[in-house]
Amino acid sequence: MQLARLRPPSPDSGHDEEGDPYSGFAADELAAEIGQSPRTMSSRLATAWEIAHQLPDSLAELTAGLLDRTRLMALHRLTACLTAGQRAKVEATMLAGSRLASPPQWRRKIHRLVARIDPDAAAKRRRQAKSERRIDIQSLDDGLALLTAVLTAEDAQAIYDRIHRIAGTDAHADGDTRPIDARRADVLTALLLGNRREFVSVELQVIAPVGTLAGLDEDPTELLGYGPIPAEVGRALAADAHWRRVLTDPATGTVLDLGHRRVPTPALARLIRHQQTRCLFPGCGMPAVHTDIDHTIAHSDGGRTALNNLGLLCRRHHRAKHIGGWTLDQPKPGVFVWTSPAHHTFTTDTTTNEEEAAAFIDSPDNDHTGLRRPRPEVPAQGAPSEVRCPF
Repeated sequence: MQLARLRPPSPDSGHDEEGDPYSGFAADELAAEIGQSPRTMSSRLATAWEIAHQLPDSLAELTAGLLDRTRLMALHRLTACLTAGQRAKVEATMLAGSRLASPPQWRRKIHRLVARIDPDAAAKRRRQAKSERRIDIQSLDDGLALLTAVLTAEDAQAIYDRIHRIAGTDAHADGDTRPIDARRADVLTALLLGNRREFVSVELQVIAPVGTLAGLDEDPTELLGYGPIPAEVGRALAADAHWRRVLTDPATGTVLDLGHRRVPTPALARLIRHQQTRCLFPGCGMPAVHTDIDHTIAHSDGGRTALNNLGLLCRRHHRAKHIGGWTLDQPKPGVFVWTSPAHHTFTTDTTTNEEEAAAFIDSPDNDHTGLRRPRPEVPAQGAPSEVRCPF
């Protein structure tokens, strides 16, 4: 909260609007300091600000150890649609009573109080909640991902019932013995993508060593925006002409083939997106395909359009660099040093991959030995050269 107070909004920046309680980039600074994603810290900072200003007595009891976080968050969420005066009455009543035997009982009591004070509160909460409908994706292990959707209860139930009925009907007709959950997952995929995936215009980028695609080894491939996927999955995707592939040398990491894009892109831009893969801001996971290619030293200030002066920034952190009080330097190609408004520095090194295992375990079927050789440093591209880029 102290950081939010120290970072007041600046409407003149073009990012913060009049009425914002603090700078729109305060959460990014906090995220970099404690090693969390900017999106997570933005949500937490907004919640903390609201609790501190809307439920000060509850926050004091939390600090004193008289109220737990679960009950405080329930009080905050269920009184969000009340006026300040109504919220204060509910808060005072809840704090004056017992903490009850369980959080569900605590929430039910809040519901009854809110309904008594404001009979229309449930409808208002419904309207507010409906405006927050969304879908999200989260990476899981073993080449899977979690796709979630926050919908109205009636829509969600109708969708689930339809998927369940189709999965059950198909199982009886085809004699399918797979678990019902797996059948429902396949029904959802078929409904959204259709049964003929070759007609779905979705572009995914797969990075794969040449040896893996040739079937010479089982080194994992990588799906940009997700992470490592099994070799057999990478081969299956790369074999489809509708998927873009990026081939690399397994020993040096040198790009051998960047495939073909539907819309022609300069070779340098393709190389940068391949090497950096994500937004350069500490903790930001925005994939390269959704980022801007930014001049570290602005072109208007004499910065060259060269490999050692370009980097990937999502639109939010591109603005943070220009109007959010952050500065960015690139002391050598692929190494980016951020300086926060508090003059703390954070380094993003795209020449190394900390997520990559330093060694692998040999097996009878694998004749590779020793450690993987490190990825070579990207050479600076300063003065013009007669050597043409092979891409």
